[in-house]
Parts: sequence; C-alpha cells; structure tokens
Amino acid sequence: MKIYTKTGDSGETSLVGGVRICKDSAQLETYGTIDELNSVTGVALELLRALALSGDKGAERDLMTQLLRDVQNQLFTVGSILATEADSWERYWGPTDLAAWTEEMEAQIDTYSGQLPEWRGFILPSGTLAAAQLHVCRTICRRAERALCHFAQESELKGPVFDHVLKYTNRLSDFYFILARKAIQIEEKEETIWKSTK
Repeated sequence: MKIYTKTGDSGETSLVGGVRICKDSAQLETYGTIDELNSVTGVALELLRALALSGDKGAERDLMTQLLRDVQNQLFTVGSILATEADSWERYWGPTDLAAWTEEMEAQIDTYSGQLPEWRGFILPSGTLAAAQLHVCRTICRRAERALCHFAQESELKGPVFDHVLKYTNRLSDFYFILARKAIQIEEKEETIWKSTK
C-alpha cells in the first residue's frame, strides 16, 4: 500500500464524512495542532522513559510515562473528532469519554499538587529536559485551545461534544504543567522562578 494518495496535491483534504476543505482552514489548523501536540508529547514521554531511576522514583517515572501514553491515545481521538464534519460530531462521536478523561486528569493534578512544593511564582520552562519538553507540550496545548476557539467562532460550533473537547483541552494544559513540576521533583532538580527585570 502506497503512503501517498495524491488527493491533497491541490491544497485540499477530506474530512471524516467526505467533505473537502482547504488545508489552511481553521478546522484543519485545529486538528493539525492537536497532531503536533501528540508528537511533542511523545518526545516528553521518551525523555522521561530514558531517565535512569529506580525504586520509588522509577515507579513515579513509569506512572508518568503511562499517563502520557494515555494522553496520546486521547489526543488521537480528539484529533479524529476535529477531523469530522462539525455538524456530524454528535452523530459520530457523542457521547464520548472526554468528560471522564477530564475528571481523571483533574484527580491526577490534585494528587500531584499535594506531592509538590508550594508554588512560589511563575516557573520558567527549564530544570530538566523532560520538564522543559512538558512545558513545550503545555504551550502547544494552549495554541490548540486558541485554534479551537477560533474554529468554533468561525463555524458557530456548539453542543456537548464541542463543550467536552474544549474543557478537555483546557485541563490538559494544566496537566502538562503539573507533570513538568513533577518531572523536576523526581530528578531532584530545582525549579527556576521568574524574576522581574524591573
């Protein structure tokens, strides 16, 4: 089977359902950003998995990598939703597991928050390679959220599937942030706090 189809050579692509759209459309920008987010999440996952940790720290690393693998699978679903004709979301995708995924992330955020030092101010993306990469994930997630809002305004999107996608994406950026803090902790490094230059 050939990997190329040539169907996009004219600058258009097909949504789930068959509708053709331009590759610079708001919808394609949205699910393309989700695809990008999935890729950089894979980098974060592999950076964590490469850490030579044992005992409790190794177990924490393994849990974090599994959580990121779960996120990758969830993001693929989110991307599939966004690659579907918007007026068919409820028919193709409702109800989804997005609400449950969001609740699970909230529970994990709360658990990790209780294990971490008090938040002392704005944290600069640094400390460890894994933590810095998780901040890259966080910022791309925020961009995906902005793209989703733009697409929603342009297309007058509404309904429970859209609401769940938006809430999931918003919570996911918080999840990356807390995982970045946890990554610094398991490597026993220090967070870098922003200092005003004024």
